[in-house]
Amino acid sequence: MDKHKTNRIWLALTILALAALACQQAGGGPVTTPTPVTQPTPAATNNGGPSLDERSKLVNATVQVLMQVKQGNQFESFSWGSGTIISANGMILTNAHVASPTSQGDPENEPDRLVIALIESEDKPPVPAYIATVEAVDGYLDLAVLQITSTVDGGSVDTANLDLPFIELGNPDEIRIGDHLNIYGFPSIGGDTITYTDGNVSGFASDEQIGDRAWIKTDATISGGNSGGLAANDSGQIVGVPTSLGASGSGMDCRPQQDTNGDGQVDNGDFCVPISNFIADVRPINFVKPLVDAVLAGKEYVTSYLLPGQETEAGSGEEAATGFVWLDTSNSSGADCSLGKEPVNAYPDTALCIAAVFEYSGMTNGQPVRELWYQNDGDTPDEFTYAWEYDAEGLFPTVLNNGGKPMPPGEWYLEFYAGEDNRLIGTSDKVVVGDGASSDEPSEPAHPDTVTVYGVIFDVDTNKPISGAYVFVVEGVTYEEWQSEDFDEKYIVAGVQVGADGAYEITGVPRETPLTYVYSAQGYYDAWLNNAEIPADDRSIRFELNAELTK
Repeated sequence: MDKHKTNRIWLALTILALAALACQQAGGGPVTTPTPVTQPTPAATNNGGPSLDERSKLVNATVQVLMQVKQGNQFESFSWGSGTIISANGMILTNAHVASPTSQGDPENEPDRLVIALIESEDKPPVPAYIATVEAVDGYLDLAVLQITSTVDGGSVDTANLDLPFIELGNPDEIRIGDHLNIYGFPSIGGDTITYTDGNVSGFASDEQIGDRAWIKTDATISGGNSGGLAANDSGQIVGVPTSLGASGSGMDCRPQQDTNGDGQVDNGDFCVPISNFIADVRPINFVKPLVDAVLAGKEYVTSYLLPGQETEAGSGEEAATGFVWLDTSNSSGADCSLGKEPVNAYPDTALCIAAVFEYSGMTNGQPVRELWYQNDGDTPDEFTYAWEYDAEGLFPTVLNNGGKPMPPGEWYLEFYAGEDNRLIGTSDKVVVGDGASSDEPSEPAHPDTVTVYGVIFDVDTNKPISGAYVFVVEGVTYEEWQSEDFDEKYIVAGVQVGADGAYEITGVPRETPLTYVYSAQGYYDAWLNNAEIPADDRSIRFELNAELTK
């Protein structure tokens, strides 16, 4: 590793649009640590808040969600809310009462379609661009996950190549009273353009079904139309979803005061407008994960919470899940998980999914059940909640896949919950994925033509991951040569921006090909590894390259 003398790589960040590559956690394998290099120029910030670049990204990732009803041969908007793009392929987070009022017992206001309007200029109204569908919704949490499916005129969309600006999910458990919040959205009192307000965390509110920190209380102004928008921390991460419904009982003073629906009257049909002593509520972002997990896994999400006056199938109280067995998945391809009949006690590095089958009894049709898939003890699990629609007893297979990519290595196990009290009724044994594990069935060749390169980018002083850092893989030049050519995009073969955990993964890296790996983060020295080559006779299919960067 060498040091570079300018931080000009930030002039070339627009080339990231050329590559849409996955980021995810990974571990194990040999470690190579790049050497930190030159002193960069820190980005401008807003009084310690998000930087100029981060604010621009927050603005561009905030969308207006138009609720439309069909009138004859045309669609007309009857209300709107806000949303946040949370993935480059068009996954959007918003409120349930914006996306699907039916989920909150209000089917009369269910829209016929949802139009997503994007910001082209922050001083102009957003432009309707796409149609989105509701992929997961929880009326009690007032959360919904949408997915862009077509253009606004009905044209097809290749979501893999959308490359939309998106915001990373933050950790609301780190928020404390007095912390600063940044609110973006389209409140009715803000006119046609995006509106920014800010405030501080005023406290937290609990909920009987959820527990502590069910809501974040804030003095930031949130009114009708803001619902479903973006509440960001000063690091530019989304930490909550604003709502004007004020479910925490925190004393929010928000009343209809303007004729926002244009019917000539000011009544409960109009958006509420905040007045004095305003305290609003934000739903913490960690409640979104089960919805997103279900969407990514292609599973139906069903809430485990009850709306006031709502009843659900209580269950028999005799539910049980026993005899868990792990099944072979070696014939799987892409995101499709193919189950074999033979049991296995481990999965190879190449496994695209894992699967378990177990005996169940005492189940009741319609009752909610929940799966928690853990990778190693203490890690946040993948969570799926859905309504039981099978027999009272029998055998039940269930799978966990990784979207067509190899499963992250580690010790995996499954917990299964059911019953009125969301009771744990069965736990599987642990199964090892990767780290030399092998199954009894044939897997991919020992020497594939390509490998996966992965790692974590972290701060050398704090040893913490660096959120939003970039990894570039360039071919045909060293770092110094690439720098002398103003970081010309023609040399880039792959590029990825890491998430909050600082982890990246790049698949399809060819063997016997000299490649230069460049690591860059705003406010840090750059680092690189010139002409790294993976030999043809190396049996590994995953190589770890971690980078420590210095300010």
